[in-house]
Amino acid sequence: MKKTRVVTTFFAFLLAFALVLPISNVQAAKDYKLRIQTAVPSASIYYMLIERMAKRIDAMSNGRLKIEVLPAGAVVGVFQILDAVDKGVVNGGQAWTHYWSGKHPAGLLFSAPTAGLGFGLDQVSTMSWLYDGGGNELYQQYFTEILKYNIKGFMCMPMGPDPFGWFKKPFKSLADLKTVKFRTPPGIPAESFQEIGMPTVSMPGGEIVPSAQRGVIDAAEWIGPADDRNLGLSSIWKNYYIQGLHQATDIGDIYINLDWWNKLPADLQAIFEGGIMTCIADTYNWNVIQNGTALEELVKKQGVKVLDTPEDYYPAYMKATQKVLDKYAAKDPFFKKVLTSMQEFAKVVVPYQEKVNGVYYKMGKAAVDAGIVGY
Repeated sequence: MKKTRVVTTFFAFLLAFALVLPISNVQAAKDYKLRIQTAVPSASIYYMLIERMAKRIDAMSNGRLKIEVLPAGAVVGVFQILDAVDKGVVNGGQAWTHYWSGKHPAGLLFSAPTAGLGFGLDQVSTMSWLYDGGGNELYQQYFTEILKYNIKGFMCMPMGPDPFGWFKKPFKSLADLKTVKFRTPPGIPAESFQEIGMPTVSMPGGEIVPSAQRGVIDAAEWIGPADDRNLGLSSIWKNYYIQGLHQATDIGDIYINLDWWNKLPADLQAIFEGGIMTCIADTYNWNVIQNGTALEELVKKQGVKVLDTPEDYYPAYMKATQKVLDKYAAKDPFFKKVLTSMQEFAKVVVPYQEKVNGVYYKMGKAAVDAGIVGY
């Protein structure tokens, strides 16, 4: 009887070992690799932010989820990224949803709602709408139902606001801008500038400096102090207007092939989503220090003048934006659905944000006026 118990125990141990072994093999097989083709060069802050996120996700997943970050053009061109992720050429991508506004104009509403939609919706409020106001559901609907792409999207890099831009001559009122040939993004931002009487030109960033040197344009906007410095805009113009509305909100996003995402285990999905939230915080932090440092250099070492945008610009551009947005909403039900959702959210949060942001503005202005800080 005792011998039988020993044999039974031995076989039970062998059975348990046999069951554990394949589980271990399955666990090893559940390592995943995500290749993210970005829309930026490897020197870009956006590229570095995704690399930092990748390291966190690697650590949190104990190496089960690896992310390889690829620069613009590594596999496909920038404007082929969405198609490449959809078809599985790469299983991940990075760009800005307003890049796809040519496919459907609602793309701009998610990543760059011009002039706060004319409702005063700032960048923090837009992120709040996305994550707590129903925006993410509409954002996902944009990819899968409107564009018919097999894609899961994540808004995660709130980098704005973009400055108004660089100008050949200072200006004191909106009337002074009506003869300025201004490089601006295409689409709704450009249409809003045209609505207030500014002649606009659209061109890639690499063409701005040569065009300015030839006199094709008198002014231009790009991204922000750090990127503007690197592009060399301060070598052409010295009048810099930080306060702009055309992209007061500018949020980058990451795309994942939906089939690949659905095969990812639930714990790794949760870890990736946690990584996305860290990327949001990381972007806010880096945006401040990178642009603050760059602006100081532009002023102190390159003789740039930072000027205040005239007050009559704000209500005029916001009104023009509302007119352009209403035109698109009248043409397309989904555009109207997203716009209405954001506007209703703005009615709730903008009165609060206006007071809160006012505190920070007045506090900073008091410090500058007192000579405690400043260039």
